[in-house]
Amino acid sequence: MATMLTGWNPWAELASLHNAMDRMFGDLFGSAIAADGDRTPRLYLPVDVAESEDAFIIHAPVPGFRPEEIEVTFSDGALTISARHGRSEGEPQPNYVRRELPHGDYVRQLTLPGEVRSDEIKATVENGMLRVEVPKVPRPQPKRIPVAGRTARELTGTRA
Repeated sequence: MATMLTGWNPWAELASLHNAMDRMFGDLFGSAIAADGDRTPRLYLPVDVAESEDAFIIHAPVPGFRPEEIEVTFSDGALTISARHGRSEGEPQPNYVRRELPHGDYVRQLTLPGEVRSDEIKATVENGMLRVEVPKVPRPQPKRIPVAGRTARELTGTRA
């Protein structure tokens, strides 16, 4: 009985790894593009989050969006950023020869660790970059507690 050996195919393993990574990132971050009820694509908004001693600073690219088209909300420890283009019914659509720019609504929700001062959150947009500053509640500082007690001499009744 002859045994047939098959060669190792690195491309099949690479494709399998690629699919596994896509599934992992999809589970972790959600799908990059999801359609909502009105067939407008909902795009994943990339963000940078930095932490200083007293605040979280979030930067998100929102090119082409006016400030009134951007909404920032905070509820139950989650910050949500939405950028939606206003839609004009009956407005003629251009006859595109080529369309590469992503078009749709951007949404991102972030859960921030620790307690924040939600009433002091500030959001500004400049040159297509949204900046959200989320002040943190200051951490309590350690307090030294004086220790009271009697010395060994006071306990034995001896004098120095």
